[in-house]
Amino acid sequence: MKQRLFRSILLLTGAAVGLVLLLFFWVSCQYITQDSFASLKREANLLIVADGEGNVPVSELQRLQLADRVTLIAPDGHAVYDNYADAESMENHLQREEVQEALKGGEGRSRRASETIGKNILYYAVRLPDGNVLRLSRTNDAVFQQYKIILGYFVLLALAVLCGAFWAAKTITARILQPLEKLNLEQPDSEAVVYPELKPIVEYFELQQEKLQKEMRRYKNKKQELKAVTNNMDEGLLFLNPVWEIESINKSAVKFFGKEKQELLGTSFFMLDDSDEIRQLLAKIEQEGKGRLVINRGSSYYQLNGSRITDKGFVLLIMDVTARTASEKIRREFSANVSHELKTPLQSVLGYSEIMLSGLVKQEDTKRFLQKINDEAHNLLRLIDDIMQLSKLDELTHDMMEEFTLQDVAQSALARLKDKAGRLQVSLQLVDSTGGDSKLLGISSLMEEIFFNLLDNGLKYNHPGGEVTLRLSEGENKYTVSVADTGMGIPGSELPHIFERFYRVDRSRHKAIEGTGLGLSIVKHGVGFHGGSIRVVSTVGQGTEFIMKFPKPKYEAEK
Repeated sequence: MKQRLFRSILLLTGAAVGLVLLLFFWVSCQYITQDSFASLKREANLLIVADGEGNVPVSELQRLQLADRVTLIAPDGHAVYDNYADAESMENHLQREEVQEALKGGEGRSRRASETIGKNILYYAVRLPDGNVLRLSRTNDAVFQQYKIILGYFVLLALAVLCGAFWAAKTITARILQPLEKLNLEQPDSEAVVYPELKPIVEYFELQQEKLQKEMRRYKNKKQELKAVTNNMDEGLLFLNPVWEIESINKSAVKFFGKEKQELLGTSFFMLDDSDEIRQLLAKIEQEGKGRLVINRGSSYYQLNGSRITDKGFVLLIMDVTARTASEKIRREFSANVSHELKTPLQSVLGYSEIMLSGLVKQEDTKRFLQKINDEAHNLLRLIDDIMQLSKLDELTHDMMEEFTLQDVAQSALARLKDKAGRLQVSLQLVDSTGGDSKLLGISSLMEEIFFNLLDNGLKYNHPGGEVTLRLSEGENKYTVSVADTGMGIPGSELPHIFERFYRVDRSRHKAIEGTGLGLSIVKHGVGFHGGSIRVVSTVGQGTEFIMKFPKPKYEAEK
């Protein structure tokens, strides 16, 4: 724009100056021509004045040495005298323009090419009293000499004017563009605009800049939000171009590959994992638009979900499904165990009933067989009750919680086992060192089931004369509940497994002891639901102690 404006101003200035100079040159030329005619007239007047009567004799003309051409023409047009040519050989001049004007009006002038000497000539003619016409003429050579002098000055003047025009165009351009160059389009201010014509444009820029800044802030916020979300995702997220090169990757995905982020960016996914199953997954995503694969790495399992993003590339989501896989495995094992545990008592019931129905049982054995069927039926009911109890644990929510005291729950559990403790000749007691009601938020029936299962195990795996003690104590922020027995104890190798579903310690040695293997699993889930923790201390031959800690409600902890 600057160059264009500069050229325009320079051309306009140059054209204007050129026209002025041409006009001045033309006027000057006209002035020189008129001055030449005036000079011829003065010279003619001097010749006329020299003769007292106003005529110019030929003898006088012959005597004078004049630079200009002088011709004396008779009234009929023939040349009487000419100082440059032979008068007698010259053609008749009667019809010459300057001669006609002189004969009619006293004087005449013209400018034309002379046929006699072949040059462009200025003519001035004046009629004398005797009827003759005195004509003086001057060739363009003399006039041209003056033109050349003027032209030299004009060339110098034109160059000076062009230099001035160049400087003026540059200065004017700079001054015109200075306010425009000072405009800050990144932060336009319509109040600082010098030219009113530009104000609407700058205001438009202001509006667009404001919109752009809003969009940029929104885009930046969205980008930061997306970055924060992707970087804090547990799942790995990758964006890949159409040739499967990594263009973007979050922290979880970087951790999955175990490399630096800069190493991964721009790397082909096939360079990271070239296994057949990965190739098949990527081929499926490319062909069908999406695909899924679960892979195993060490002790962990990961699910890869991929999708195609039109023609821009692909997105790959890596999820750690180790816990889910383990949960599915536990569920499958649980289903198998449930089937097995249900099948065992049912087979016993079916077997005893078939023998009885066959009539092969003696009368005195009938009662024993019926007792066996009754025992197995009760085992089956206990198993079903425990399974239902576990199922209910998954349905519990914290909005079902209510306030209760550990003392009330402990007394209720002890009361349910009082007769059984008497039959087994095991002492069952409560030791409360809290000094009052120990209030807790939770589900009292579930807490009672926790106490009941631990106390029941303490009775079952004990010996006559043994003891089972339920202790309640409190700290600053927690309650501690322990159930200790003096029974046979649990081997150290078994301790990591005792909370597993259907797990029973050394079934071959305790085959006669009734149980489903679900009690401690219910205990662990119940303690976790109440926000507590549980640990086990056991010595074979001396006994076992289960120690649980539960957080106090805030209003109790602040007392």
